[in-house]
Amino acid sequence: MKSQQRREQILRAATTVFAAKGYYRASITDIIKESGIARGTFYLYFESKREVFAELVDILMVRLNSSMTRIELSPGSQPWQDQLLANTIRIATILLEDKELTMILYNHALGLDEEFDKKIQEFYHAITKRTEGAIRLGQQMGLVRKDIRPWIAAHHIVGSVKEVMFRVSQQDDHDISAKKLAEELMSYSIEGLLAQPATSGKKKKSRQTK
Repeated sequence: MKSQQRREQILRAATTVFAAKGYYRASITDIIKESGIARGTFYLYFESKREVFAELVDILMVRLNSSMTRIELSPGSQPWQDQLLANTIRIATILLEDKELTMILYNHALGLDEEFDKKIQEFYHAITKRTEGAIRLGQQMGLVRKDIRPWIAAHHIVGSVKEVMFRVSQQDDHDISAKKLAEELMSYSIEGLLAQPATSGKKKKSRQTK
């Protein structure tokens, strides 16, 4: 077996072990047993359990970061809602493709040590700032309500997506669609942000007087 394939074999086994037992309860022996390799082979590729865990978290975060694109509002660009939805679909797709790795990120990464905590918090901060920027631009264009605070709305969107994906990763439902899930999440968030047409209040009032 080639070196890269062996490394991936160990990482896949470690993903299964960490997802099932968590970081602290998992051991190198567990990873070795799951991967079906000799102990010496493990140490050819990794020095410690922590090094394996760090690489798994890095792999997922790199994939998630590369899946997101900047929201553009230049002439001819897609509506910002569609761009935000596309980003959410790509994120959901990655997280649904590997639920074990998703469980590791949500369940076991935070609290491991300051380095991990800082890395993950910076990741979520970057996503939230991008979302906040899109909301501010939407306000400037009259697409988003003026009475909301963009940073609160951004944390609401990112937080709700994060919580739902955490719960989904714990389920055995293999038929769930990333596109449908993302559309549902965005409908809850975006429809509450959209500015209402100027005539909507008059229509509502007229209906009430009938």
